[in-house]
Amino acid sequence: MSLEEVKQILLKYQKEENRINELLQQNDSLKEKQSNKKAHEHKNNYLSVEDVIKRNRSILKELETVKGNLRSKAIYSPCEMQWDIICKRYQAAPSLPVTSWRCHVHVFV
Repeated sequence: MSLEEVKQILLKYQKEENRINELLQQNDSLKEKQSNKKAHEHKNNYLSVEDVIKRNRSILKELETVKGNLRSKAIYSPCEMQWDIICKRYQAAPSLPVTSWRCHVHVFV
């Protein structure tokens, strides 16, 4: 191939090459914008330390309030709940024969 033939081929495809380069630049700029947007959104997803402290304190206050309300209504007792679990496990698979006592599951109304 001579130099003239190469120049003709380059001129023939110059417009298409320019169009392809423009499309590649647009794609690169779009990807860059999207990555910047995602990075910005990612930063906004996290709460500040002060917000987290306030949120955690309010959650603990609500939890204590609910526990107090349940205890005052005699519905919640961790000890009774543990014994209920133990009784149910024993009833499902008794390991020793016990004749002196039986598990009675408490019924709350």
